[in-house]
Amino acid sequence: MEYSQAELVRGIRNEDSAAYEHMICKYTKTVFCLAYNILSESHSKEDIEECIADVFLDAWIKIAEFDAEKANFRTWLLMLTKYEALTYRRKKRLSNILDIEDVGIKNGVNLEKQVLLRQDQEQVIKIINSFQKIDREIFVRRFFLGEKIGDLAKAFDLSRAAVDNRLLRGRKIIKEGLQYE
Repeated sequence: MEYSQAELVRGIRNEDSAAYEHMICKYTKTVFCLAYNILSESHSKEDIEECIADVFLDAWIKIAEFDAEKANFRTWLLMLTKYEALTYRRKKRLSNILDIEDVGIKNGVNLEKQVLLRQDQEQVIKIINSFQKIDREIFVRRFFLGEKIGDLAKAFDLSRAAVDNRLLRGRKIIKEGLQYE
């Protein structure tokens, strides 16, 4: 059934679900375009669809506020869309604001220490990669894979003391590389 603007408004005011469905079918594309233009940069498609659903619900609830002398129904619906989309955008901004001290307290982690630790890890990996192939493999298998020194000695056909010396030499190089005393 096709509705004129007056019939559509009257149907919605009378809580006619067919009129409500007609409104959704007729104006979804228009409402989606406006909501998408306002929200696409910061919101997901699901958020935009939720915003559109809220617009149609608002239209159902606020139909008594519609005044045909001030604007046509489409314009009124687009105004509802604009305000709803702006509300969504404002809520998203507010939810993204975090106090850096709260994050540190909640996690019990000092961000400065984490940054320094991360830089140290990158430096250690760079130093280990500069080792000779056999030393690098012994070092990685011992300290990253947790293999026993005796197993490493067998795998590389070295004495246990030779593996210990290679590990000791590697740790010393890393300490020097990190400028620890």
